[in-house]
Amino acid sequence: MRAARAKVVKGKIVTRAKFPDGTKLYLVVDEPVPPVVLDADDEAAIDRALASVRAGKGISLTRFRAILSRL
Repeated sequence: MRAARAKVVKGKIVTRAKFPDGTKLYLVVDEPVPPVVLDADDEAAIDRALASVRAGKGISLTRFRAILSRL
């Protein structure tokens, strides 16, 4: 799989990428995402979580993925 950027100009998709004839493309609209706004409580919670991880109180990525797979 290959990724390429493009934009729509006058209703047509324009890209500098080169693809052979017959190539099938899957298009995903890249919509702007609004910025995340955190209040003071959110920022404090993130700071506490980061401090906890730095102190060695985190869990391994393998264990975290196992927890997510159960959800």
